[in-house]
Amino acid sequence: MEVGLLKSCDATRDRIRRKGGTGRGLLMFCCDCGADNPDRAKYCHQCGSALYTKDSEKLLALPNKPAPKPNLTQEQVELAELFAIDRKLYECHACGKTDNLSGRVFGLAKKTGTKRAWSDTALSAVLSVVTVPLLGAGMLAFPGKKTQFNVLRLQLILCDIHRDIPVGYYLHPWWEPARQLGYTEFFDADRLSKVKSIR
Repeated sequence: MEVGLLKSCDATRDRIRRKGGTGRGLLMFCCDCGADNPDRAKYCHQCGSALYTKDSEKLLALPNKPAPKPNLTQEQVELAELFAIDRKLYECHACGKTDNLSGRVFGLAKKTGTKRAWSDTALSAVLSVVTVPLLGAGMLAFPGKKTQFNVLRLQLILCDIHRDIPVGYYLHPWWEPARQLGYTEFFDADRLSKVKSIR
């Protein structure tokens, strides 16, 4: 009796083929219940489990390819490197002290675009059409600008010694790398609180 092990679809579905000595041809054994099944059977006649087929062998023959790398822009790669820099949230950025710490919130921003606010202009034109004939006066507002920024929200960590001394935000570990990436616009805590998120 010859016994050979076939490739399996997964570790729990090993199928063994062997030549039967009674002239029955090749047999397939179910690995779930061990029952003999004809070579061409797709399901075990005893337990109903799916049996090994040539189609599953084709699936096994597919090469293991590594997952494709995401297509990142240069800026996304640089930002990932920036985010990897330790922000040192548990030590004073001025002296390295680790107790009696407090933080000053600030932001570094990069201008991404400017849009005109035409809706205000359109509204003022509609109102002028109505008020000029009735009141003899109207007003036309010219479009304002709305600037969009990508903003890094940061926190300067200071100990009790440096808290009351004017200390530069440049001490933050991300200050220089972020500025090299174009994040040059400084946002203090007040301006940062007025930033509206678009996501």
